[in-house]
Amino acid sequence: MNTLFSLQEMFQNYLLSDSKIIEQHIVNSEKISAAKRLDIYRDAYRIRLIECLASNYPTLKTYIGFKVFQTIGNAYLEKNPSSYRSIRWFGDNFSSFLKELAEDCLAELAQFEWCLSVAFDAADAKIVTMEEMTRVSPSSWANMRFLPHPSLQQECFYWNIVPIWQAIANQQTPPEPNKKLQPVSWVIWRSNYMSRFYSLAADESWALNAMIQGANFGEICAGLCEWHDEEQVGMQAASLLKGWIQSELLSEIKLDQESS
Repeated sequence: MNTLFSLQEMFQNYLLSDSKIIEQHIVNSEKISAAKRLDIYRDAYRIRLIECLASNYPTLKTYIGFKVFQTIGNAYLEKNPSSYRSIRWFGDNFSSFLKELAEDCLAELAQFEWCLSVAFDAADAKIVTMEEMTRVSPSSWANMRFLPHPSLQQECFYWNIVPIWQAIANQQTPPEPNKKLQPVSWVIWRSNYMSRFYSLAADESWALNAMIQGANFGEICAGLCEWHDEEQVGMQAASLLKGWIQSELLSEIKLDQESS
């Protein structure tokens, strides 16, 4: 006797790898064969996954058109069958897949959209405030380390995918794709229940990455000397820190002696 689990496993193998073993357990009728019944379900399953992919990448879908998106989506599904219990995460490798197709601009647009959705879905966490900063003794500033908000992500893009995304979001004609010689660094996060982003100058890009990697404030100041005079670097680092706090990028302050 077939157990429910074995039937489910055979059905899953049919959907994911076209195994035909399940056919012998499906009822045939005069109007419709077992193979046709299975094909109908498989087609519906694939359509639902493509719809999910379009839901995760709505701007990309609009940018290239649904027919092209559907063709690429079906090719992606062939190489990347869904492996998650939640359909929400289907498409996590879509950007990498587009890069394999040498569609670098589309790959970066997909990566940007995915980062926005990940930021929106990220866990809640407390936010560091300016009032909290005032309670840190000036003598302890050099030893401060920071925990980034769970939604915080830093990405670099060569293509002008953010202006393209903004134009489509505002129902405007997007600019022509344009690749820069050097990538632009962006920070993406969630604040007040909205995904947000802004571009970073070279010094802030380095400092933000150093903070994410666990550098303390003193180490960040030292690294910023590459861009700023030693006499001014403390004020510049403090200005960046103030901006991060006001933008709600940080969730906790730790002093070195607390983390030892």
